[in-house]
Amino acid sequence: MLANLERLLLILGNKVRFILGVVNGEIIVINRKKAELLIELKQKGFTPMLRKGKSGEPPVVGANDDSSEGQEDDEQESVSRPVSVEGATWGGYEYLLSLPIGTLTLESVQKLLDEKAEKEKEHEVLMGTPTKSLWLKDLDEFEKKLDVRDNTEFVYLYLK
Repeated sequence: MLANLERLLLILGNKVRFILGVVNGEIIVINRKKAELLIELKQKGFTPMLRKGKSGEPPVVGANDDSSEGQEDDEQESVSRPVSVEGATWGGYEYLLSLPIGTLTLESVQKLLDEKAEKEKEHEVLMGTPTKSLWLKDLDEFEKKLDVRDNTEFVYLYLK
């Protein structure tokens, strides 16, 4: 739970910085090569984030995983492989670069800051809660749901 909250806080912080950079003209997204944009995002300290379920290993600078089986295989790989420049991949910054244009506003920044403040409070509460209390709370919720399910099954069997 803590790791998920920390990841979300990092994403929210990066989104706020990115949107403010675009709004203030510090980051130019339009009419640029992908490679240049990736380099700039990396240089400005934005954290690349892979979607959950994908490999958590960071890309290796200068790694070359091209197959030497033929030009046809190389072409297929280059189509499916994300653009990679100096260890940064397009997919790693997709959470920033796929933001709809309508979210590149100061109002969106305020909403993200509010959400971030809420998640920071959640994080603080979670950090201060003993593990045993979390387990007991989860067990209580489980028992309540189990009771509801059992009562529903009983009513169903009784009416049958």
